[in-house]
Amino acid sequence: MRNCAETFKPSPFTLLTILLSSMVILMGAAAVAPSLRGIGEYFGQSESMTALIIGLPALSVAVFGFLMGALADRFGKAKTLFVSLVVFTAMGVIPFFLDDFLLVLVCRFLLGIGLTGISSTSTALIGEYWTGTQRMKVIGYQSAAIGVGGFVLETLGGTLADIGWNYPFLIYLIGLVIIAFGIFSVREPVREKDAPADYGEADIPNRSGKILLCYVAVFCEMFIMFSMPTNFSYYVPSVGLEASAGLLCGLLLGLMGVSQAVFSLVYSRSASKLGERAAYAVAYLLMAVGMTLLFVPELVDGEAVTIAILFVAEVVIGCSLGLLMPTVVGSLSRLSTAKTSGKIMGGYAMALNLSTFLSGMLVPAIFGVVGAHTTVFLALACFALAMFAAFLALSRLDMRKNEAPGTELSVRRIEAVKPMSTDVSMYRTILVPTDGSEHSDFAVRNAVNIAKKNRSSITAVFVVEAERYSGLGDGRPTGEMMREAGAEESRAALDYVVRLAEENGIEVTTKVLLGRPAEEIVRESRNADLVVCGSLGRTNLSRAVMGSVAETVVRMSHCPVLVCRKTAES
Repeated sequence: MRNCAETFKPSPFTLLTILLSSMVILMGAAAVAPSLRGIGEYFGQSESMTALIIGLPALSVAVFGFLMGALADRFGKAKTLFVSLVVFTAMGVIPFFLDDFLLVLVCRFLLGIGLTGISSTSTALIGEYWTGTQRMKVIGYQSAAIGVGGFVLETLGGTLADIGWNYPFLIYLIGLVIIAFGIFSVREPVREKDAPADYGEADIPNRSGKILLCYVAVFCEMFIMFSMPTNFSYYVPSVGLEASAGLLCGLLLGLMGVSQAVFSLVYSRSASKLGERAAYAVAYLLMAVGMTLLFVPELVDGEAVTIAILFVAEVVIGCSLGLLMPTVVGSLSRLSTAKTSGKIMGGYAMALNLSTFLSGMLVPAIFGVVGAHTTVFLALACFALAMFAAFLALSRLDMRKNEAPGTELSVRRIEAVKPMSTDVSMYRTILVPTDGSEHSDFAVRNAVNIAKKNRSSITAVFVVEAERYSGLGDGRPTGEMMREAGAEESRAALDYVVRLAEENGIEVTTKVLLGRPAEEIVRESRNADLVVCGSLGRTNLSRAVMGSVAETVVRMSHCPVLVCRKTAES
């Protein structure tokens, strides 16, 4: 096996195995959610006790997350993945045959250990099997797989729940399929002898506070969201949808997963994005709207209307998750270094899973006080609205302070071939953002001409957008991944600037930054006397999309800005 690993290259079946493994990461524990009501009735348990069926795996992930990651590093990620799949399959299926509620809970806790190993190793193998932009594409596929997994598992779980309370546990037989594919397509990755040099931590003010804010954002969001898997099997019949309640419950939760995946992929590839805290605010506003819609069936009559409202609610909530999760992951990636990314992402996993566990425990207790699931969801909508107000206030504070948290990935300085004149220059330093598009190259040529006439130096900046590579669940790009992507993407664009500058005897410094283009350009403008940028980028879209970057730079830059628009004649 070791000799095979030395020449191993991932195949399409390797990718399929990784994607199938990713399907169970987020909703694997909740696959039996549509059957919670039947489980409680069969064993004579209260809602809070039955909710442990979903909560215990999440608690297990939070407890064993760091340990499983260490074991994978020590004994091998492929081996850990296979062992985890065996544990996941066995502990998932065994409750089908049990007639003791306590033993069912024990199996569910052990199931969480399997989920922990699958979660950590499947993502780690992506990082070691693929590199550069190909790795980022696979992370995008993984994000979609997690959303599809939510739909498939929840829908199938709802269908089986209508047959019997224990039948949804058979879903975990999917682990056998993944193991079968993995045996023929997954091998231990070869460790690089010479690991890449680490980058020092950037001077980011209040780094710890910003990391903590990310944890708070995801903790509260998932606390609200997981009130649905743990309560829908009770909620759906309570609003007059008793017929095929299990199937409908599964469809609704699956629709939320699909909406999350689609929105996340679309948003991460869009050119115009919200600031971090503004994105959190909008996500919580969407969550408040979705949870309020879950209260509306209390006020209306008719099954068709109720079903329509519930479907809209799940789409809105899915969009909320699809906005918040990639934003959190992208922010944590920017705040991570190769030495700290494991700890930072470990904290993220703990926040994610502790929130789901506490939601499973506290939400039924809240129901015991208010007496109606619709009222519980309305209370959670008010909580989401309060979070929206808090993040909106923080976002406005950011705008006043003009904060732009970013991480400088690399800097190189190229001295001019010809010495610069000591004459007074109108512009000592010209900042040139570039993405390698024809509009950027046109701006570069203008900047070089201005620099030559004014005897200026040029700082060329290429911004890598972390959100383009942000996944869902555990599909998390690290700072090291971003550095690799930045080095690969920026090479041609920055080399073009360097070549023109050297040909004209101009001193040039190049920088690769990680963040949002408008924010990073504005931040860099503090050290420049002029910004020269193109009006459109690679996508060549309208002003409403790419043009918003140039517009933001013009509005917020610390120095004059020249926006160059390339015409057919130029």
